[in-house]
Amino acid sequence: MSKFVTSLDKKILTNSITIILIFSIGYNIFDVFTFVKAERISPCNTDNSLGESLLELPPLKSNKAKSTQNDTDYSHNLLILYNTNTIDGDSNVRSNSTIITSGNRIIDVIDKDSPDKYYFYKNNTNSILIDLSGKYIIPGLFDMHAHVAGVMKNSFNQTYSDEALQRLLAFGITTIRNPGGPTELSGGLKNNVSSEKVTGPQIFTAGRLLNSPNISIPFVEKKVNSVSEVDEEINNQAKAGVDFIKLYVGLTPDLVKEAIDKAHSLGLKVIGHLYLTSWTEAANDKIDFLTHGVPVSPYLLSSQNRETFLKYGDGPFAHFLWLQLVSVNGKEINEMIESLVKNNVYVDPTLSVYESMAKDDPTNGQHIWPKVLQLTKKMYDNGVKLLTGTDIPNFDLAPGKSLHHELELLANAGIPTSNIIQIATKNGAEALGILNYTGTIEKGKEADLIVLSSNPVENISNTKSIELIINNGKIVNRNSLLSK
Repeated sequence: MSKFVTSLDKKILTNSITIILIFSIGYNIFDVFTFVKAERISPCNTDNSLGESLLELPPLKSNKAKSTQNDTDYSHNLLILYNTNTIDGDSNVRSNSTIITSGNRIIDVIDKDSPDKYYFYKNNTNSILIDLSGKYIIPGLFDMHAHVAGVMKNSFNQTYSDEALQRLLAFGITTIRNPGGPTELSGGLKNNVSSEKVTGPQIFTAGRLLNSPNISIPFVEKKVNSVSEVDEEINNQAKAGVDFIKLYVGLTPDLVKEAIDKAHSLGLKVIGHLYLTSWTEAANDKIDFLTHGVPVSPYLLSSQNRETFLKYGDGPFAHFLWLQLVSVNGKEINEMIESLVKNNVYVDPTLSVYESMAKDDPTNGQHIWPKVLQLTKKMYDNGVKLLTGTDIPNFDLAPGKSLHHELELLANAGIPTSNIIQIATKNGAEALGILNYTGTIEKGKEADLIVLSSNPVENISNTKSIELIINNGKIVNRNSLLSK
């Protein structure tokens, strides 16, 4: 690594002085630039073998989830990622751009037609430069269906949870939603990450599932029979600090509506994996999220096929039979999609789950798999807001790696790659209510970035060509995380 000091000609000096005057209005310039020599780091130094000392920024000073655009800690070195192609998460691609970070913030994004601003940053002695010629930068990814605390009864394993979080981050996933698990233990994982006791992505979490005794499941659940029991459980989970309430297959429409109303009154959003209540009913009752792209419910089938399903199916997990009977272009599905769009309900299709099912039963799977993709594409084409989620650790899906495969399956469904990147970044942030500070690459947002060696817009599989991850302003040592 070679150090350099660049002398300024008169033109650059004049421009720099002008920009200093402008920038000093926004923040104290003397806090930004300290007397440290600038360093240039070539792309060959930005692979997975980054050492602990290379560009390691100081620890987070606050819970990431509580950060806002008004937090302006510019006391650390400026990190300048230049000559890069920026895919900002909002369907924009900017060639030969420069991203400037300081602390946990992106403090500027400079286009190639603004060289004066680039030289202003470059020639201050506090700057550390990384040449990313030919590389691509996307925002950190979101896994919106990651059961990192386990969801089966008595399945919590601290070692698995810690390793899963590390692997998620090592694959560029900087934010996750845990849609169900043991309430206190799930909250504990969230707190461990925000307090830096455990390395991993930012966590938003639900607690144990709300279900009824009508359908027995082997998951971590609270069985409720009445409105009062629903209210009591939601109050308890709210006190425990959950971000969401998760409703499950056995709840009838009256209990689903009560749970949604109660949770919203406490400022909590609601996730549904439903069966006795149809997606159409839940959407009209203002549920926030629905999980899994195959909404197995008898009430989304024609009356004749509904009778067949109830006679021969085995309940909420009869995915193959439901797919055989459903009419993707039928009235029931069209009404469901209309309700999802009208009520702004987000859906994570978890295509990897259905692919696993199809592979486990190839005779039936080869017939139903195209219908899974068709249903996903129809929701996308009609304006349903999709999210990326995997359902780890179910079906032996590997944390981190499985999300990149989920992106490939969305492409197989016919969704354009630029929109898949948006689904995996911006949509996740928007759904969680944190788009004001993450999810896209913009000035003022948190520095959650992935550097790729190949263009993911040309081929979504290129999201796996990771060369560098920056999580909340800190460069991630991938080798260290993957070796644990």
